[in-house]
Amino acid sequence: MCIKNTPLYLIPLFLVLACGEKEDEVIPVPIADRTEQQVIDRDSLIGYMQSHYYNKSFMLSLSNPTISDLVISELMEGEELPEGHDLIMTNVETKYHTYEDTDYEYYILKIRDGDGNLSPNFSDNVRLTYEGSLLDASVFDSTTTPVNFDLVGLIKGWSLVIPEFNPATSFSILSDNSVLYENYGFGVMFLPSGLGYFSNYNPGIPTYSNLIFKFELYQTEINDHDNDGIPSFLEDRDADMDLYTDDLDSDNFPNFLDQDDDADGTLTIDEVIINTYSNASKTVLETMSLLPNEYLTGIAQESDGTFTATTVTLVDSNDDGTPNYLDDTITEAVN
Repeated sequence: MCIKNTPLYLIPLFLVLACGEKEDEVIPVPIADRTEQQVIDRDSLIGYMQSHYYNKSFMLSLSNPTISDLVISELMEGEELPEGHDLIMTNVETKYHTYEDTDYEYYILKIRDGDGNLSPNFSDNVRLTYEGSLLDASVFDSTTTPVNFDLVGLIKGWSLVIPEFNPATSFSILSDNSVLYENYGFGVMFLPSGLGYFSNYNPGIPTYSNLIFKFELYQTEINDHDNDGIPSFLEDRDADMDLYTDDLDSDNFPNFLDQDDDADGTLTIDEVIINTYSNASKTVLETMSLLPNEYLTGIAQESDGTFTATTVTLVDSNDDGTPNYLDDTITEAVN
């Protein structure tokens, strides 16, 4: 298996194409109307959640539950719920999001919120384990060791759901060099096809498939894709959770990939103020008070065991409500 000349960050989650002299023929599938397909998907997901249950009491009793501990079973006709189990439908949170001009419903089963600070933004890097399956319980992908993902490069449902959880509070390296995480976020997402792969072909995932992902969220890191000092989530100026629709200077480079957002000739990083703070406690830095126009962009552990936090302050020199890096009438560097 190999990736076909595509930058890794542009490859949707699990989209791996087989390479070789002979490849499976891909039969074109008619593109469905998204609104109509969402109605079909919603009915399928609700029917699934109303007829499937999980081992709720057992999961709540565990200090660090894992994906393998969570068992989802179908409630057969005439069968009663086993003691300590509960229907998925009565435990999920229903969420809503407009994507591709379509109003979507998706569902989250929270086993544990996670006790760590700084839940990820929709554009951040995350470290986690996961298992992806279809409604017929067939597993199309999974990992038993932690992997790193940039949420921007994944299917839409992930950037909506993962920020609803917090990472682990701490981790330790065991004698076999494996890592033990404590108090991490753990949940299950139930996604309509429109927040997954929709009509796209993927090995093991039929077109228009609803998707189920179990996941354990361990760590998160704020992303700045163009290294301009502005966290990528702040470059979503229209707040639609789609970074590619924000291009202030219309140069075909979206703001989160543009080092001079307003095309005024002064680099964005020179139009903001970068500050650093140090402390022996990571928690202190994660919860420190910031100015209204100051944002935490990262925390790093130093060689002496202390932690350093980096923040960016969005300067507005003429107090017109538009920060310098988005105001092409101000071309002077801040420092």
